[in-house]
Amino acid sequence: MAEAVSVQFPGLAGVQPGLGRQDPMDWGLGFDLRSTKDPSWMGAAANPATFGHVGGSGSFLWVDPDLRRAAVALANREYDEWALAAWVPFNDALLAELRAAP
Repeated sequence: MAEAVSVQFPGLAGVQPGLGRQDPMDWGLGFDLRSTKDPSWMGAAANPATFGHVGGSGSFLWVDPDLRRAAVALANREYDEWALAAWVPFNDALLAELRAAP
């Protein structure tokens, strides 16, 4: 699990659909790593240790190991601009609530 959620190919740049060029574009073994990416579909408030994945059907999953919380959203609409417009504010609001919870 540690290898799956840590950078496997350091220094690689890439393009994330809807977000543009990312340098670096850190990935683990199948997981997108929040790391220092800006912007991130996980939200501006996401912890750098957060990891997750998005799907072509407009679904996502992220896990914040420090908060010990995760979020998943399932959809059946092709990933496009709508997803980022919805996900980023949703994830930031959710993270604010999770951090404020006792």
